Amino acid sequence: MNAMLIPLRQTRPLPRYATRILGAALAGTAYVVCLPWDLRNRAETAGSINETSPVTAAGAVLLTLSLLALASYFGLRDRLAWTLLVVAAPPSALLYVSLSTHPTLDAAAWPVAWAFFTLVGAVGVLVAAAVARHFRSTRA
Repeated sequence: MNAMLIPLRQTRPLPRYATRILGAALAGTAYVVCLPWDLRNRAETAGSINETSPVTAAGAVLLTLSLLALASYFGLRDRLAWTLLVVAAPPSALLYVSLSTHPTLDAAAWPVAWAFFTLVGAVGVLVAAAVARHFRSTRA
């Protein structure tokens, strides 16, 4: 069996935790690359009352696809709890820091937005990992 697909519980501690740390770093990097750091809405034009978000559809789709790929990989190799911690926690933490560090908070609704996106991300990671687990070899 390919060494990249052996369940992590069957590997030595150093490669096991190094793989988990690398996965968390990749999840965090995907967030930083795909979404802008400052998520506050901005006026469309000077003096306009209509606001627009700096988040693009392409960035959101790319982030979703990369996190689903990571969740599938770790779903094959690791337990669901570890997959959730490795793949969903870094983007959630970065989103929290991004939303909470603004000098002026947008109507103080950011905790609800953070909780919603964290829940949606965690459920997506768990579903992708659970589906990937069905393709795991029974010989391992």
